[in-house]
Amino acid sequence: FIVIDDLWETTWDIVKSAFPDGNNYSRIITTAETDGVALECCGSQSDNILKMKPLGSHASAELFFSIVCGSEHRCPDQLKEVSYRFIGKCGGLPLATICIAGLLASQTDNSELWHHLQKCLCSNLSTSPTLEEMLKEVLNLSYSCLPHYLKTCLLYLAMYPEGFTMWKVDLLKQWISEGFITAKEEKEVEEIADSYFYELVNKGMIQPEQINHNDEVLSCTLHHTVRDLIMYKSKEENFITSIDYSKAITGNSNMVRRLSLHFSSAKYATKPSGVILSQSRSLFFFGLLRCLPSDVEFKLLRVLILDFWGNQYGHTSLNLTRICSLVHLRYLKISCDIIVELPAQMRGLQYMETLEINARLSAVPLDIIHLPSLLHLSLRDETNLPDGIGRIRSLRTLQYFDLGNNTEDNVLSLGGLMNLQYLHLTYSTVQSDEHLKRNMVALASSVIKLVNLKSVILAPGALSTAIYHDVLSSVYSPPVFLQGLQKLDLLPPICMFSSFPKDIGAVRKLCYLNLVVRELRRNDIDSITGLPALTVLSLYVRQPPAESIIFNNGAFPALKYFKYMCGVLCLAFQEGALPNVHRLKLGFNARKGQQYDVLLAGIQHLVNLKKIDGIIGAAEGAEEPDRSAAESAFKDTIHKHSRFPSYVNVKRVDWVEEENEPRTEVNSSSSKCHEILQEQRGVNETEEDTKQFADSGVTNQIMQMSPQHMDLCAADTKLTMPSNNRMSFPEKLHDNIAAEAVSFSCTTSSGSSPKSSSAPSSHHSLPETYTWDPEGSPWSRALSPPTPRNTSAPQSAMHPMLSPEDHISRAEGTWSTAYFHPLPLPPSAISQVKATLSNQPAPKVEMSLVAGQWEKRKLIGSGTFGDVYEATNRHTGALCAVKAISIPNDSRSAESLKQLDQ
Repeated sequence: FIVIDDLWETTWDIVKSAFPDGNNYSRIITTAETDGVALECCGSQSDNILKMKPLGSHASAELFFSIVCGSEHRCPDQLKEVSYRFIGKCGGLPLATICIAGLLASQTDNSELWHHLQKCLCSNLSTSPTLEEMLKEVLNLSYSCLPHYLKTCLLYLAMYPEGFTMWKVDLLKQWISEGFITAKEEKEVEEIADSYFYELVNKGMIQPEQINHNDEVLSCTLHHTVRDLIMYKSKEENFITSIDYSKAITGNSNMVRRLSLHFSSAKYATKPSGVILSQSRSLFFFGLLRCLPSDVEFKLLRVLILDFWGNQYGHTSLNLTRICSLVHLRYLKISCDIIVELPAQMRGLQYMETLEINARLSAVPLDIIHLPSLLHLSLRDETNLPDGIGRIRSLRTLQYFDLGNNTEDNVLSLGGLMNLQYLHLTYSTVQSDEHLKRNMVALASSVIKLVNLKSVILAPGALSTAIYHDVLSSVYSPPVFLQGLQKLDLLPPICMFSSFPKDIGAVRKLCYLNLVVRELRRNDIDSITGLPALTVLSLYVRQPPAESIIFNNGAFPALKYFKYMCGVLCLAFQEGALPNVHRLKLGFNARKGQQYDVLLAGIQHLVNLKKIDGIIGAAEGAEEPDRSAAESAFKDTIHKHSRFPSYVNVKRVDWVEEENEPRTEVNSSSSKCHEILQEQRGVNETEEDTKQFADSGVTNQIMQMSPQHMDLCAADTKLTMPSNNRMSFPEKLHDNIAAEAVSFSCTTSSGSSPKSSSAPSSHHSLPETYTWDPEGSPWSRALSPPTPRNTSAPQSAMHPMLSPEDHISRAEGTWSTAYFHPLPLPPSAISQVKATLSNQPAPKVEMSLVAGQWEKRKLIGSGTFGDVYEATNRHTGALCAVKAISIPNDSRSAESLKQLDQ
């Protein structure tokens, strides 16, 4: 069945169209707050409506006392009577109970205040208030009692659209940039902002949405009643002016201090007019690019957030070259699907603290390394950073730093970032083995100098390139110097150790560890079982171990989440092992004819285990009966014990990656490690837990492929995020405790494509380039738009992102010619178009017309006669894959080239 929580009247008409109306007796459960929405959902059949009752007196009291003092028996006697009066006034509403309890929790030694607040609440309520009136009055009382600094932070959340998921890390940086947080004593502003956030959570004013296994709140949202309250208060105090294309302006439009524009995907929305913005300090913009105001005159802007999609309306770039006039700007975050053009020089932004751009950049300003106040730098992977990045001494967060695109000198310069705390690395470009090894050696020598480092993430880029075990292990250094490191996240398939790095056990503050090892022996993990703070451990083992992996008494005293992926599952738990683990995630392969005698010996000793996820693949030769036998054995192993978890979930995938035979050691000086492409063989599992992100149910095999089986990931297909999560940059996935590298299959199926449309695209309409000018009219068309492509030539069976006339020149080699050749579609798709194309002449490539139009980017594979690259259109930013064909200088090859050109 399907559960849809907190449905609004305005969304049901959209949601219901996704469900077939075939009388299949499928079960769909919805929750709503109004009878009208409930009737609409069940087709006006009131018998199908279950009205939720308020909490009973016992449940309400238990909730109230658990927040105020832990339990009722700990409540002081002089407060018990007034406590039950509060509980009665809350009417069994959980939100009201949480808010009033959060308000009183810090005042248990002040009984006079309790009685005063109780009288205030009673006097403001009518004799027979409705539940809604009770809730509003309780929230209003809770808000009125907040200290001034918390009121300011709470009101700022009204900048976001209704129902938006807000990331804690973003809110803290925005509060700091606005000047809401003042340093106190020896605490840093980040620590103070974090404490403010949790005060609001504990008082029930904001609702946690995603929580990791360390009980840290990663994201939050607002209850709509709380949002209504802070919108009213914001308007009353002229704190925020909010403009929604479908609603009236909220706030004072004559003197706007903070402006939030919500245009969603409205096709007929217009730019707001008559709004005076000369004193505006913050601008949040969500929606269509063309709706950004044309008469904006920012003078005091500190925070600028632009979240829009414009490509579908012909916009190809956003010109921000005049943004340097915003001399007070401290926080800039952009998320869009078009190219962003930054100014050639940005050193005028002396107060810039946060620069986050989730978009393709035309270029990174060279003088970005001279921004004296920059604390957080986040650019999309594959971005070439200027040399000397280590000069930004103030930097605390750096993501993504691409080990493939950056030079060895730039990697070495990372050692100068003495204040760096969060480092997110990626490797998205296939380079030579020597380049990879040089950068890894440089990285090792740089990281040892970063004494303040708290988190290191090495994640796969767009290609998911693998760093083989021999390359990584040869440069790995013991992390004993990183005593402050809390998170080490080396995600598959990019990073693999030949054996378990035992020196990790010296990092005593480590909380999160994610590793891929080729071989794991019985006693290897003993080196880390005593880590006192380790709460999350994910191990991917490529070769099935020769004997069981044993967890001894007292192993992993703090561990709460354990993930183990290996072709063979053979674990043993002694009594007293993993005393606090509450979730296991285990993956293995079914084998033909195998008997599963011992899978999880001693699992009954995991006394706090609440949930188990099983991921079962199939080894070569295994059939459906073998899968069923493996699944039955897995479930029986768990259920035969009286303490089996209340929730056991088993999913089947194609396979769990393993190496059956030892891999030949790779000689980095003579062998080619990266003459590979990625093939999607596994089926991704989806995480059912709504409080956690999706995990990858199967890793990917890296192998050499022929062009006929090339994965269309070469076209750089991207994952489309939900509309209310557009600001959720991919790095947020790694903040969640159960997140791993997720592989997205990009193979085009028959009749559909991730980036194609059934309607023919018009190549005769010129794309638009916009310029954002903070001092005058922000929009102006580009003077020289690119020439439209010729579409008169017949199309061949190829990837829909490519056109037959595309061409790129190749500089390497003695005599080389490169053509854009159509990538083959999968066989199922080709068979459907073969008849259509059989009588059409082959397209002729007009090389002279398109020479220089395309810029060659990263190498994505090698094959017969040449290499395959990703390329970018210099004018439009369009992506495609090209193969550079190298032809020797002889008469026979010249004739072949002549025929190919025809």
